Amino acid sequence: SDTRASANKDAERVRVDKELAKIRGKFKSDTQMGTYDRKKYVWKMLYIFMLGYEVDFGHLEALSLISCPKYAEKQVGYIVISVMLNESNEFLRLVINSIRNDLISRVEPFQCLALTCIGNVGGKEFSEALAGDVQNLLMTGSLRPVVRKKAALCLLRLFRKNPDALHSDNWGAEQMTQLLEERDVGVLTAVISLLMSLVAADPIQYLLCMPKCVNILERLAQNKDIPAEYTYYHIPSPWLQIKTMRVLQYFPVPEDAALRSSLISVLQSVVAHTEVTKNVNKNNARHAVLFEAITLILHISVDSDSALVASCASLLAKFIQVPEPNIRYLGLENMARLA
Repeated sequence: SDTRASANKDAERVRVDKELAKIRGKFKSDTQMGTYDRKKYVWKMLYIFMLGYEVDFGHLEALSLISCPKYAEKQVGYIVISVMLNESNEFLRLVINSIRNDLISRVEPFQCLALTCIGNVGGKEFSEALAGDVQNLLMTGSLRPVVRKKAALCLLRLFRKNPDALHSDNWGAEQMTQLLEERDVGVLTAVISLLMSLVAADPIQYLLCMPKCVNILERLAQNKDIPAEYTYYHIPSPWLQIKTMRVLQYFPVPEDAALRSSLISVLQSVVAHTEVTKNVNKNNARHAVLFEAITLILHISVDSDSALVASCASLLAKFIQVPEPNIRYLGLENMARLA
């Protein structure tokens, strides 16, 4: 409240400097500080940092909170570390052991805090030291979906920062195919996001995942075992459909006739059942899936005169005549690809 009541920036600076000096003194005092006071001063330190002022102390206090056995203390420590430190900060090396202890613990809320911190900070240090532990969490089927979703997205972040993080004897196409059999749609969506980055870097290594991706599309097309919370305007998880189709575009054209037939059947279903409706949100979701399906059709269609390509061309001709400008634009864009 004192900073908000400051008459100008100089007055705010004076108040902030005074508070920082007080916090520094509390941290350096010989008296034993309780966890409540430590949390209070660490929160103040974070608030001052978020106001735009430099705070170059208190990191050890945040680390000590991470090491506490209670969730309330750990949460504060992890938030402060995630916000105040970036991947190039040398202090992160001191945090790694505490994070690993939470990852390998059997307390799922602690695992979630650790995964969130790793995902937010990222960096080579974390990827080299913790990628294996994150992989183990993702592959542990007995964990709750929320933990495994965080683990998949955390691995994605580490892979983007350091592609070598997942190049090990314990990780490859076999592990990914196992994950693609997951029944929980939330976990599956996170896994597909990870797979998309992996196949973009090396599609041949993950070629075994192609049949599993087609199986996912078939499951979605049949609306089989899709919870209501993942159904958007009666469309089974459009986000998962789009991502799965995008993954398949990185792979070469399927050589297996049965696999290709299954894929074409799903795509024909998408093309045949997409229409323009009055509901804007439903339109957006349906057409996002449709246009991704058309892109995939153009990718797998060796014969440009195939019936499926012809039906896509006919459908696009209709879309470029609708009044909705976004649909017209996407229709023209895909017409250009078809040409």
